[in-house]
Amino acid sequence: MTLKFYCSFGCGTEVDPESRYAWREVHGWERRSSPTGTRRGGSDISMRKPTGKVACDGCIQRLKAGLSPQQGSLI
Repeated sequence: MTLKFYCSFGCGTEVDPESRYAWREVHGWERRSSPTGTRRGGSDISMRKPTGKVACDGCIQRLKAGLSPQQGSLI
């Protein structure tokens, strides 16, 4: 039996959690970056703990742009 995962934002998209395009929610600890900008991004998160939530790339890109994933397109 194969488990199906769907985007946590309710768009209905099936998400393969092993895909490099899938987004996985994690909780962890982050240290502030130095003033010289040596921060490495997500790799600075220590003691990651997966929450089990996954999201499609489309919803994450909309969130990063400041839009709600549930908001319809204006075009």
